[in-house]
Amino acid sequence: MVMQQSGWARVKMIAAASAGNALEFYDFIVYGFFANALAQAFFPGHDQTSRLLLTFGAFGVSFFARPVGALLLGELADTKGRAFCMIVAVCLMSFASLMMALWPGYNQIGLVAPLGILVARLVQGFALGGEFGSSTALMIEHSAGQEAHAASFQGVSQNVAGLLATGVAWILSFHTEGWFGIQNFRIAFGLGAVAGLAVLILRRKLEDAPSFKEQKKVSLKRDPVPFGPIIIAAGMVAIGTVQTYLALYLPTYATNQLHMQAHTALADIFLLYMILMAIVPFRLLFARLFDAGQNSLYMVLSCVLMAALSYPAFAILEHWPGGITLFCLPVLFNLVALPYIAPLNGFMGLVFPIRGRGVGLSTGYSIGIALFGGTAPFIFTWLIALTGDPRSPALYLIIATVITLAAIIAANRELRRQKTPQAEF
Repeated sequence: MVMQQSGWARVKMIAAASAGNALEFYDFIVYGFFANALAQAFFPGHDQTSRLLLTFGAFGVSFFARPVGALLLGELADTKGRAFCMIVAVCLMSFASLMMALWPGYNQIGLVAPLGILVARLVQGFALGGEFGSSTALMIEHSAGQEAHAASFQGVSQNVAGLLATGVAWILSFHTEGWFGIQNFRIAFGLGAVAGLAVLILRRKLEDAPSFKEQKKVSLKRDPVPFGPIIIAAGMVAIGTVQTYLALYLPTYATNQLHMQAHTALADIFLLYMILMAIVPFRLLFARLFDAGQNSLYMVLSCVLMAALSYPAFAILEHWPGGITLFCLPVLFNLVALPYIAPLNGFMGLVFPIRGRGVGLSTGYSIGIALFGGTAPFIFTWLIALTGDPRSPALYLIIATVITLAAIIAANRELRRQKTPQAEF
């Protein structure tokens, strides 16, 4: 029998484990929200579109460091322990945030400026490759019978981070020349570095779950991870990550395509995250429903509805541009996605064996985020430039939804081939 943590110990464990995911999301939202400022500060180009493509290109390339980090740090999580890997990951993330805050611009050091930003993004991508898998595995392994519910707090932490990042960007947007002579994006990334120290303090007393320690005593080697579950996990996050980075891209879309003022667009996204915080109880409810029966029907219906709404949503935004429609579009997508996104992290984790979960979950998630999330702002920008149609990002959402549906079907088959997952704990 697996002993459950006390209520307060469980709260502290979940907070410490999900805080790293919050730090990741904060930094990536800040990068997206300040894309125009970053383009002007670090990237050469003849026009704003070419500078934006370079900026989002650096954003996307950093995601391809994630699978490398997933393999190396995931191996660390499966051998040295989840808690140890999570300390290493947050140290690297904090260093990357500090580098983004302090690195000189293109006018000061020329082409070394974009290279430095690329290095910072690669370091962060490497760290995040091991962060999600190790922290999610730790929450799952401390929560036998409540895996999806525990892992759903990764998504809640993203909402908290989104609210904070958007609030910071919104406040800073009222002073476009920078506060105290410091460029606004540097202040935002500096706050992220400070937050990294707070996460490190939260994690200093984390311990691995008894189930993991028992498995470690049996064998020092991790279980081999089949390639199939890794591909399944990568596909399962496709539409979720595209939708997440759509919200990140919307302020840039609003200023460049709809000619809205930045602080108006940011105010809408800030309200969006307030709505997402308000519906957290429903997220937890859908996660508990999955735990009760491991039934993915709600996830499938959610994905189908997202695909059906993609093109009409962008068409409405094109015909009625403004703060209200910019606010309603991501709210609509997030409400529709709730039954899919709530149990997602726990569902992915159960596909992998316990001693291979660190590297398997980290690798699958990192590949999915790299393929579908890191490239999303670049592809949105490229599709609009290629077609001249501001509705074209909907095509990417539809393709990602189809991939996710196929992965969910494959995940159900994989679980049926395994023995009952709870027997591992």
